[in-house]
Amino acid sequence: MVDRYKGPGRAVAAVNGDFFDVKTGTGQSENNVVIEGKVWKGVTVTDSPYDTFDNLHSQFGVDWRNRPRIDRFGLDAWIIGASGHRVRLDGLNFRPDTNSIVLYTPAFGDSTPTDSIGRRMLSLPLRLTGQKGDTFFFRVAGRAREGGGVPLAGGGVLAAEGTKSSDLRAIAARRGGLTIKVRLAPNGARLRTVVGGWPRLVLAGRNVAQLADIVEGTFPRFSSAKHPRTAVGFSRDSSKLFLITVDGRRESDSGMSLVELGKMVMDLGAYEAMNFDGGGSTTMVIDGKVVNLPSDQTGERPVGGALMVVVDDSTGMTRGRLRRTRGPGVPIAH
Repeated sequence: MVDRYKGPGRAVAAVNGDFFDVKTGTGQSENNVVIEGKVWKGVTVTDSPYDTFDNLHSQFGVDWRNRPRIDRFGLDAWIIGASGHRVRLDGLNFRPDTNSIVLYTPAFGDSTPTDSIGRRMLSLPLRLTGQKGDTFFFRVAGRAREGGGVPLAGGGVLAAEGTKSSDLRAIAARRGGLTIKVRLAPNGARLRTVVGGWPRLVLAGRNVAQLADIVEGTFPRFSSAKHPRTAVGFSRDSSKLFLITVDGRRESDSGMSLVELGKMVMDLGAYEAMNFDGGGSTTMVIDGKVVNLPSDQTGERPVGGALMVVVDDSTGMTRGRLRRTRGPGVPIAH
């Protein structure tokens, strides 16, 4: 990903990001995805097959003033008809389990997902007429029909199932224009970047990793066992960003539990921190080179997303201090 990045600016460092879909091969991140202020994926509950109960996982965000934030962001979006009638949108490029209405855009791919066995989807094609920030303007461009796999060339498709199918039929019957307003809650500064993970490690200077199984639905085999880890954090005044990788699954590097990881990032100076995808995904790049030891025998693993630190030389901004340290058997960088 660093090699492919062509600007603006230069990617001087990167770590792997969110957990991602490996079962179907899509590589889709499990949480919300925001890139340069645009919401590419919006979830009301984290899209994970592994948590012990459905909930929103922790996510790392950066606003347009470069201030970092960790929160359990969730989609807060509405479909508004020409008459002012409102219907809550349950997902953006994400399909919850049942009783949902979802907007798919070309950010998802060429077409909507196909129907799976036992789930009947109702689809309504739309034509994109404009966009202002995270507000989309559409016109109904066809009839509602059962089935998935609908092309997204027109700019969007609304898909519904369960009890929300009646809402979609009503939207189709009214035809005309639609406004879809998308945002992430809790509300705050407009976010430029959002990368998900699981779970929070440090909250207001306290190691809360021991609560992860209860609060965010992790499980002991993941939280208490030692694994390669990737984490992100920032200092109390938000002036320092910490990107951390911990190697594991080899004789020289055993990895860490989440509690151990939380303690380490606090020792480094993080006041807020969270865990990213780990295991064979754990990878850190500095100045174009992989500086940790990925645990997969084949080396660096293709992952669904990454968090890159980009320096914009055109603004005259001087490059910040990027210091690499190494603990006993554990590569660390911040």
